[in-house]
Amino acid sequence: MSRPENTAAALQHAMNLGLSGVEVDVWPTQDQGFVLLHDADISALTGGGSWPTHLSQAEMESLDIGSRFGGDFSEERVLSLEQALRMVNGRVEFLLELKRTRHDEPSMTWIEERLAGLLHMCSAVDWVTVVSFDHRTLRKLKSLAPEIRVGMLYAGEWLTLWEEVAHVTPDAMLPHWAQTTPELVRNAHSQGLSVFPWVVNQDYVLSRMRAIGVDGIITDFPERYIEATPATRRSDDASTEV
Repeated sequence: MSRPENTAAALQHAMNLGLSGVEVDVWPTQDQGFVLLHDADISALTGGGSWPTHLSQAEMESLDIGSRFGGDFSEERVLSLEQALRMVNGRVEFLLELKRTRHDEPSMTWIEERLAGLLHMCSAVDWVTVVSFDHRTLRKLKSLAPEIRVGMLYAGEWLTLWEEVAHVTPDAMLPHWAQTTPELVRNAHSQGLSVFPWVVNQDYVLSRMRAIGVDGIITDFPERYIEATPATRRSDDASTEV
């Protein structure tokens, strides 16, 4: 049974699968909170249009995002990041994809400090990696709290990829699988960086990624991955998006 993404139901199901990690999407709210949601426009899930950055955390948490998936999920509401951290509590590695934050706007300058504080308050630093396409945010977060692991999400071909890596100083690289090559993996490993391609949803892509030595994969279909993977390897190299 499919579950509404980024909900408590989806998060619990993912943790029960026995994989090594879970990835969720995180948006900042108007009142300096954080909630789990994938899309900027919430109308597809709720029927009402707005952005998380235009609503308070309490307003976001009140939204019903489960009823459209059926009666079994009618109680599902938007999760705050704190609620999600308390649920996971170190059971798996937790990847937080911080959505584009428009870092140059004065209203968004609080994000990195508040996020670092929340991770410390929830004793989550040891089992969380913050990943983002917004590399400026990653760089600022790393400068504020070097102990927090960060992962550089990207897609497409780069003229200056390794210069970007040098500026961001990530702990991991998360390229699209189509840009994940043996050369990239070798270069990353030579610098002590892990490589986790996304989104690996096809069996032939999974085989290719394993052959070139990636450190793990991110997939939308963990059950399919489990069917294709010996039990001895399932807990070692896969994270699922919820």
